[in-house]
Amino acid sequence: MKFSTIKNIVLVALIALFLYQLKGGKINIGKTTVVDGKRYEIIKEIHDTTEVTKINTKWKKGDDIVHETIVHDTAIKLVNVDTAALLHDYFAKNIYKDTLRLPDSLGYVFLTDTITKNKIEGRNFTANVKQRVINNTTIVKELPKTKVFYGIEGGFNKADFISSIGMGVLINTKSDRIFNLGLGVNNRTTDGTNGSFSPYFKGGLYWKIKLRK
Repeated sequence: MKFSTIKNIVLVALIALFLYQLKGGKINIGKTTVVDGKRYEIIKEIHDTTEVTKINTKWKKGDDIVHETIVHDTAIKLVNVDTAALLHDYFAKNIYKDTLRLPDSLGYVFLTDTITKNKIEGRNFTANVKQRVINNTTIVKELPKTKVFYGIEGGFNKADFISSIGMGVLINTKSDRIFNLGLGVNNRTTDGTNGSFSPYFKGGLYWKIKLRK
């Protein structure tokens, strides 16, 4: 088999591989979200709940507490009344304490009522309540984009000085593959002064190498 035939087979194989990779390279994009009108891919979602306990204490005068007095018409006959004992109970201060448990383990409310002269003198309550603060953190990254670069290129050697000059395009696909297309001319000097130019066309395909951190 002649060298030219082998060269043509290799060239056709390279072009076929180039076209196959150009159509391939599908990427999998997961869940996305929109931030400030721009779409991003969600890398990680963190949901954290923090409980903060707040204590609030308040005193309320008895006159400010809504109450109702019901008068009975039934006559009560008092026999052998101990006036001193009645006055003692009337002026005594009775303190009632109670604890109310809030549902869903949210905390407690402590009530203290002071009663004297047959009425509530004041009420003190302390609320020990847990507030749940939910923090949602979303880590995102930009969606992959196809990037195109263009520029000039050249080659140098001792015999020809400028051995080639041309221009090319680099295409960085969404799947992080790079295609290189270029064209230009090769310069070949025969006697150090005279020479000839021959055009060339080239293409290349590059894969990303994943390095360990």
